[in-house]
Amino acid sequence: MTNRLNFDRVQYRQQNYSVDNTLFYAWFEAMYTRIDIVICVAVKRNDLVEIVTEMEAEMRKYEKIGNRFDSQSELSEVNQHAFEKDIPISDELCKMLVECQLHCNNTLGYFDISVSSTSDFKRANTAYTLNANTVRFSHPGVQLDLSGYLKGYALGQLMAITQEKGLEDVLINVGNSSIFAKGNHPFGQGWKIKVPETEREIVLHNECLTTSGNSERTKWPILNPLSGELVKNRKPVSVITTLPDQGEVLSKVAYLAPKHELESVLGNYGAILVASE
Repeated sequence: MTNRLNFDRVQYRQQNYSVDNTLFYAWFEAMYTRIDIVICVAVKRNDLVEIVTEMEAEMRKYEKIGNRFDSQSELSEVNQHAFEKDIPISDELCKMLVECQLHCNNTLGYFDISVSSTSDFKRANTAYTLNANTVRFSHPGVQLDLSGYLKGYALGQLMAITQEKGLEDVLINVGNSSIFAKGNHPFGQGWKIKVPETEREIVLHNECLTTSGNSERTKWPILNPLSGELVKNRKPVSVITTLPDQGEVLSKVAYLAPKHELESVLGNYGAILVASE
């Protein structure tokens, strides 16, 4: 289903930085945060407002699918009724749930979207069963939470839009926690980014920087799915990946897992841990 585009939700401005090129900057609110988008293109392009508005609609679509705090979302329907019967789900939600099962296995169980369940079991691959675009919970009290994954998945879809529209030099910043950099800044190779909660700067080129954890301002505890303990005293950690959904997964793993297990998991994905100062 195609989302209706609402141009009023997007704010933007642009400025030429050479005779032939312009810097287009847009921002909007989605998924309880602000999304900032910078696009460098030839002056003659006149479709950028429509493209960014399409991105905003895409973010709203995935929020409606996977926001468990929205009682009208598709995931809320699953959480309410999937223990009682098989619940038909969209192709998109099915794809996300399949990938989350794989990530649970590939991260030694440190990434687990069933971590908030009241049931007494450990692994997400026992929490639900998928079959022909239906989902069924294996235990009463199972609750799935895509909060640690949804933004990264949606950012991946925005990346796909940039590819489809032929945009070569783009920066997309989702609330400073997920940042995708494609191509180059107008005045340098790649994009220079400040790592959140540090004074360190790095250059991203066709990569994503994802950060998880707590700072002095955000002291929300993170539940360790293996031990059941709340982790709330560690500093934020960041990872560099090629795909933003993997970044969302691995930044949480980096916050929870001991060093010897983390190195193995990051190696499986080809990801890089950004050391804190």
